[in-house]
Amino acid sequence: MLHTTYATEKPGLKFIENKNQWDEDLFYRAKINGGFLSLSKNGFAFNFVNYQQINEQHHQRKLSQLAESGHVSVQETCIDAWNTTLSFLGTCSVKPIASGRSAEYYNYFLGSDAKRWASEAYAYESVLYPEFYEGIDLRIYSSGPNAKYDWIVKAGEDPSKIQWQYKGFDSLYIQAGSVYATTTIADVIERKPYAYQDKNGYRFEIPVDFVLEDGVLRYQFPDGYDACFDLVIDPLLIFSTYSGATADNWGSTATPGERGTLYSSGVVRDTYGQNLTGKLSKTEGSFQMNNAGGYDIAIFKYDSTGSQLLFATYLGGASSDSPHSLLVNNNDELIVLGTTSSLNFPTSENAFIKNFQGGNNINPTTIEYPNGSDITISRISSDGSVLLSSTYVGGFENDGLNAREGSLLKNYGDDQRGDIIVDEFDNVYVASVTSSFLFPFLNSVNTAYQGGISDAILFKMNADLSVLEWSTSIGGSSSDAAYSIKFDTDKNLIVAGGTSSNDFETTVGAYQENIGGNVDGWIAKFDNSGSTLLAATYTGTNSYDQIYFVDLDVEDNIYVYGQTTGNFPVTAGVFSVPNSGQFIQKFSSDLSSLEYSTVFGSGTPIPNISPTAFLVNDCNNIYVAGWGGGINASQGFWTGNTRNLPITPDALQTTTTGNDFYFLVLTADASEVLYGTYLGGTQTLTHVDGGTSRFDKGGVVYHAVCASCGGGADDFRTTPNAWSRLNNSQNCNNAAFKFDLSSLTARSQTNNEARNLPGFNRLCIPDGIIFQNFSTGGEIFEWDLGNGETRVLTDTSSFTYFYKSPGTYVVTLTAIDQGTCKVQDVATKTILVAIAQSAVQDDDAICEGDNYQLQASGAAQYTWVSKDGKEAFNTQNPNINPTQSTSYYVTLQEVSGCIRKDTVNIEVVPSIVPEFKLQRTANCLDRPGIEVINPQADSIDYTFTFSFGDGQQSDLPEVQHSFESDSLYNIKLIAQRDFCVFEQEEVVDIRSVFMPNVITPKDQDGKNDVFMIWYGKAGDTPADAGLRTSVVIYNRWGTIVYENTNYQYDWSGEDLVSGVYFYEVTIEGYATCKDWLHLIK
Repeated sequence: MLHTTYATEKPGLKFIENKNQWDEDLFYRAKINGGFLSLSKNGFAFNFVNYQQINEQHHQRKLSQLAESGHVSVQETCIDAWNTTLSFLGTCSVKPIASGRSAEYYNYFLGSDAKRWASEAYAYESVLYPEFYEGIDLRIYSSGPNAKYDWIVKAGEDPSKIQWQYKGFDSLYIQAGSVYATTTIADVIERKPYAYQDKNGYRFEIPVDFVLEDGVLRYQFPDGYDACFDLVIDPLLIFSTYSGATADNWGSTATPGERGTLYSSGVVRDTYGQNLTGKLSKTEGSFQMNNAGGYDIAIFKYDSTGSQLLFATYLGGASSDSPHSLLVNNNDELIVLGTTSSLNFPTSENAFIKNFQGGNNINPTTIEYPNGSDITISRISSDGSVLLSSTYVGGFENDGLNAREGSLLKNYGDDQRGDIIVDEFDNVYVASVTSSFLFPFLNSVNTAYQGGISDAILFKMNADLSVLEWSTSIGGSSSDAAYSIKFDTDKNLIVAGGTSSNDFETTVGAYQENIGGNVDGWIAKFDNSGSTLLAATYTGTNSYDQIYFVDLDVEDNIYVYGQTTGNFPVTAGVFSVPNSGQFIQKFSSDLSSLEYSTVFGSGTPIPNISPTAFLVNDCNNIYVAGWGGGINASQGFWTGNTRNLPITPDALQTTTTGNDFYFLVLTADASEVLYGTYLGGTQTLTHVDGGTSRFDKGGVVYHAVCASCGGGADDFRTTPNAWSRLNNSQNCNNAAFKFDLSSLTARSQTNNEARNLPGFNRLCIPDGIIFQNFSTGGEIFEWDLGNGETRVLTDTSSFTYFYKSPGTYVVTLTAIDQGTCKVQDVATKTILVAIAQSAVQDDDAICEGDNYQLQASGAAQYTWVSKDGKEAFNTQNPNINPTQSTSYYVTLQEVSGCIRKDTVNIEVVPSIVPEFKLQRTANCLDRPGIEVINPQADSIDYTFTFSFGDGQQSDLPEVQHSFESDSLYNIKLIAQRDFCVFEQEEVVDIRSVFMPNVITPKDQDGKNDVFMIWYGKAGDTPADAGLRTSVVIYNRWGTIVYENTNYQYDWSGEDLVSGVYFYEVTIEGYATCKDWLHLIK
C-alpha cells in the first residue's frame, strides 16, 4: 500500500473495500491485532504474522541500520505467518452492505499487473450481511482494535440455524464461556456472548452460551427466549490508550496533570525504516507542530478518562532529543527534563545557556547522540501552545546520559534516567549525571568534578530557567549517577542512585559507610541551599545493587526501591521472595539505621523488572512499578522476565508472556502484599525507553509505554473508550495508562430496568430500579436502601430492587477496604417512589377491515404513536383501522409525575376471499345434486366449512351433496381464522325434471298437444329458470326427425305419422336424458 494517511480523528478499525487489489472472493479487509481480517461470502479469513519476530528485528539495531543502508536485505530474515478461516454453515448467498464511509481513501499499486491496481478504495465502519440466514442478519463492526459481530434474529426465526467452524487453527476449545481458537503465533477469542431483546420499550438480557460439538459451534439459550420479539446476539484501568499517531513514537515518561489529566512523552521520528513516514495527531496549535529532524521529543496530553487527546507537540532540534522525566508545576505548566544532541534545540531568550555545549558521539541503548549530549529543561503551557522557557545545562563533555562504558548501566534505557521536582515557588531541582569536568558547578558543597567516568549531579534553577542557583557533584573516582530526588518536610533534598566508587562520600554514623560490592546504591541528604551534605550512605551487598527510586513518608523516613544480584538483607516480619532481584528498604530520616529490608520477585538472583515508578502513600503503603522481559535480554542486559512474580486473586491481569509491566502494593510495614498484577500485551515486548513515570499520592500510577513495536500489532491492553485502541504506526506507539492501585472511592449509579436511563431516580411502583456499583477499590460493599433493608456484597455487581411503598428514600453505598487509608467511603442517592395508577389494555387482535378503539386510563396526558410513526394521537382512547399487524406505543403521564410507557400490539388477521368450484350432478330420473371443490384447502392459517343451505355442512375439501326437496339453495364456503369469519356463496336451483311419454296433438284440447319438459312440480320449464335446453327426436330406424338446440317447448310431431319415437334432451347443467315418446294422432 503506497498511500499513507495521517491520523487526524479518533482511530478505529476500518473495513477497506476490495476493488480488485485482493482475491475476488474477498469483499472487505481490515487491519487487526496481529494481522488482517478479510470478509468473504460465507465467513471471515484471518491472516496472522509473527510480529514478535519483527519486533526482535526492530530491536536488533545494528541489523536494522544495515538494512536501512542497503548492506543487508530485509528478505534475509524469514517471518512466520498463519492463514485461518471462520466459516458459517448453511448461509444464503448475499452481498454485504457497508456503511459509515471514511473521508480518506487508499490507493494500491501492488506488483506489475495493472489489473490488480486500485485507486480510491474507501474504508467503512461496519458491514451488514442481510438475510445471511433466512430471517437473520449479520453485522460486523469495530470495537476499538477488535472486530465484533452481532446477529439480529427476527421475530419467529430460529437462531439454531447459526453454526460455524474454525479451520486452520491448532486448537479450539471453550474456557470460562469464551471460545479460543489458537495458533502458534496468534489466537482468535470470541468472548462469552451477550444476547438481549427489546420489548415494550425495555431491554432484557437473554442468557446465552456457546456450544461446541464435533468441531461445530452454535448458541444455546438455557432459559429460552421470547420468539415473538427480535433477538440480538452480541458475541466481546481507569484508562489505557495508544497515541494513535502514524509516526514512529516511543514511550519513556509520564506524569499526572491538573484535574486527573495525564502527560506522556517519548521520542518520535516522522521518517523511519524503509521509506516509512507518519506524523503525530492533534499538533494543530501547539508550539512545535513538525518534526525538526531525527528523533524529537513527543509530548501527549490526555483528559482524565483517556478518551480525548487534548494536544500533541514535538520538542526538539535537528538531531536526537529525548525526554527523561516530566512534572507539572504549581501553575499547571509542564516541566520536561531531557537530553539533546541538537545544536538548535529550542531555547528561550533569557535561557541560562542558549547554545549547545558539546560532547562526544555516544551510542546509548536507545537512540544515537552524534554530537554528544547536553541536559535540557523546558517549561510548556498547559494547553501546549507556548514554550514558556527552555535551556541547555551542561559542560563540554556528555551530560545527562549514564555512560554505557561505565558499570551502572544494567537495563535497557538506564542511560536516560534522571528526575526533576519543583518547590512551592516553582524553582526547579534536578538529579542527573555528567561526564563533563567543566560542568557549571557553583555555590554548593562540591564545586568540582569528582573523577571517574561520570559523576552524579544535583542542581537548582529558578522558575523561568534563566538562573542556575547552585549545583553540586556527588560521587567518587569511578562511575556515579543520580536517578531520583524528593523533598523532606524541611525542604531538604533526598537523592539516590548508583555508584561503583569506593570513595563515594558518606557521613559518620551512616547505615553503611563503605562500599559493599562492585556497584552499590547510595542515598544522600542535602540542605536546600546545596551547601551542606547532611547525611549519606551506601546500601548494598558484595555483588551488584543499585537504587532507582526514593520516597519519604510523613515522618520523613526514607524508602528506596532498586535491583540486586547479591544476598540482600531481609529483616524479620516482612513479606519476601528469597533470592529475588528487586529490593525495598526503609531507613531512618538521618540514614543512620535500617528500619526494614526485603526482596521480591520470582526467586531467581537476576532482576525481573526495570523499575519505573515508586510511591509511599499517606498511609505509608508502598507501591512499585516496572517492566521486564525480552528487550533487556536482546540488548545484552538482564535475562530475567516477569514470570512467577507474586500476584493477588483480584489482579487486573493474572497471566504474563514474560514481557509485561508488573505492579506491587505492600502494607506500611512491608509485611503483606495488598495487590499484585501484570499489565501488558499478548505478542510484542512491552517496555519503556528510559525515563521515569509517577504515582500520585492516591496510588494512581501515570505511565508511558513503548508499545506494539514492529507494526501490525495492537496487543497492548487498552480501555473501551480510549483515544486510540490502535497502533497506527508501522513501528512503535507511545501508549499511556492511568491505573488506580489503591484508591477507595464509593460511586453508585441508578438506572431503569432497560439500563438506558443512567441517573434514573423517579420510580413508579410496580417498576424496579437498578443499583449499579461503580466504586474504585473496595472489598465489601454495604447498600442501605433507605427503607430499613440492607444488602452486603463482596463485588461490584448490580442488582434490581422493587420498592413496595411510595416515599422518598436515601440510598447509601459504603465501600470498605481495611487496606486503604480511608478504610471506607460513602456515596448516596435520593430515590422518589410513587404508585402508578394508570393502566393500558392488553394486546389484542382484529379482523382486517374492522375499526378498533385503543384503551388506556388513569393518566393526565396520553400520547399514542404507531410503530411506523405515521399515526399519532393525544386522546385517551383513539380509534384505529390498521391494515396489517402493528404496535402502538403509549406514554401516560400521571398527576403524581409517574410516567408509564407501554406497547399495545394489535394483530390484524388478514382477510381472505374464499373460492370454490360448484357443479350439478343429475340424471333424468333423480333430483340433481351438487359437487363442490375447495382449492384453498391446503392453507394452514384458515379452517374451511361448506354449508349447503339445507342444514347440512362438510369440512371436506371435495364433497358431493344431494337434496331432499326442490328449492333454491345458498351454497356457502366459510373460512375462519381465530375469530374472523369470511364467506363466499353461490345460489343453486335444485329441481327435478319431468318429461311425458305420450303426446296427442290431434285432440287440440290443450293437454299433451306438444312435447313439454317440466322443471320442478310447479309447472315451470327449464327456460323459466334460465336454462337452455337442447332436443333431438329420432324415429325407430335412428333417423333424426327433429332437432333444436334452443328448444321452445313447441314440437307437436307435425308431418310425422303416429308411432313410437326416441328423444335426447340436454338441459343446461344436467345430464342428457334419453327415452321413448309415443306420438298419437
